[in-house]
Amino acid sequence: MLVAAGTGSRLGGEHPKAFVALGERPLLAESLERLDLSDWIDAIVVAAPADWEEPTILLAEELVASKVASVVTGGATRAESVRNALAEVAADALVVLVHDAARPLVDDEVLERVLAGLAEGVDGVVPGLAVTDTVKRVERGVVVETLAREGLVTVQTPQAFIAARLRSAYAGDLTGATDCASLVERAGGRIGVVDGDPRLLKVTTPDDLALVERLLAEG
Repeated sequence: MLVAAGTGSRLGGEHPKAFVALGERPLLAESLERLDLSDWIDAIVVAAPADWEEPTILLAEELVASKVASVVTGGATRAESVRNALAEVAADALVVLVHDAARPLVDDEVLERVLAGLAEGVDGVVPGLAVTDTVKRVERGVVVETLAREGLVTVQTPQAFIAARLRSAYAGDLTGATDCASLVERAGGRIGVVDGDPRLLKVTTPDDLALVERLLAEG
């Protein structure tokens, strides 16, 4: 599934994040087209911004994204958007992959890594990048602890899950969910980590958008 329901308030502009221009087309188009062309993907459910369902369908048609099985209305939070999309995933699906449209530079290499990782007997797999900066915990503007970097990773999407475990996790309380893996962890699931991709930047600010445009231009 492709989660594209964020408001993009920090990007500014009149459109939701998924429809902010990345080059000459909407941000959503990049990840949607890449997933549709991937041999690792069988079907796509898109969680679209409220009132932008029809433009999302039209975009899929323009891209000839034949794997788009459904477009659903996203929720007030990312977790609610995922739950709405998950309800439209085929009942016989064994594996569900969840990706954020805000990370447009997804490619087959990272898709293969997260999906292959499920063969290790875990309930889900996430791509991660080792933390290289010093990390400090701060309260009221004052450092209270310096954390050891060893074993710390920043986590990206796409994330892959055994479908039954993901459905079970999303049947419960979604409060405090920061990503899909955190809910599966909370439900007792085991999450594996594979190498992430530095190019899988999350577009949050105009500077992020400009950097992704440069990376696309470089090929």
